[in-house]
Amino acid sequence: MDAVTLLRDQLKRMNAILHDVAHDLRSSEWTARAAPGQNCLGFTLWHVPASQDWTVQTWIRNVAEVRDREPWARVGSLDRLGLAFGMSLAEADAIAAAVGPADTLAYADAVLAEILGWLRPLSDADLARVPDARAHLTRHVAYRSARYQAEVQEMWDQPLGPLIAGDAGHGRGHLGEARLVKELVRGRGAA
Repeated sequence: MDAVTLLRDQLKRMNAILHDVAHDLRSSEWTARAAPGQNCLGFTLWHVPASQDWTVQTWIRNVAEVRDREPWARVGSLDRLGLAFGMSLAEADAIAAAVGPADTLAYADAVLAEILGWLRPLSDADLARVPDARAHLTRHVAYRSARYQAEVQEMWDQPLGPLIAGDAGHGRGHLGEARLVKELVRGRGAA
C-alpha cells in the first residue's frame, strides 16, 4: 500500500468515527465537558475537521479553508468562529454553542471530500514536499498572533506526509477522548 492511499484510508476512518460519536448527541451532551476547565464535547468534535481543514487548506495549500467558503461561511467561518485551535476556553465554548452535531458532521464530510480530491493525483514523492507555511499564514491576522505561532512551532519545515499523518494522529486522539467523554456524560445521566 502506498502512503497516499494509507493517508486517504486514515482520513476516511476518522470521519466514520466522528460520525459514530456525534450522530446521536443531544444538545446537553454536545455542550457537556468531562471536568471543569475541559473543552465541551462539541468543540472537541468540531475541532477535528477544523484542524484537518486548516492543515491542508491553509498550512499546506494556501487556499481558503472549507469553512470560509459557502455554505459553511455562514456557520463556521474563521471570521465568525475564530481559530481552529490556540484559543481560550470561553472561545472554544462559543464555538460549541454556535455549531451542532449536524452542521459539524456535514462540515466534516465537506472537508474530507476536499482533502481526498486534493490527495487523489498526488504520489508518495509529492508527500516529501515542504510547504511554505510561513507565507501561507499571512492570509489572516489571527494566524500571525504570538499565541497562534506558539501552537504551530513544531510544524515548521515538515513535509506534507508527516503534516497530514500528524494531524490524523492528533484527530484520532481527540476522537478517542470524545468517545470517552460521551460515555462519561451518558453514565452521569443514568446514575
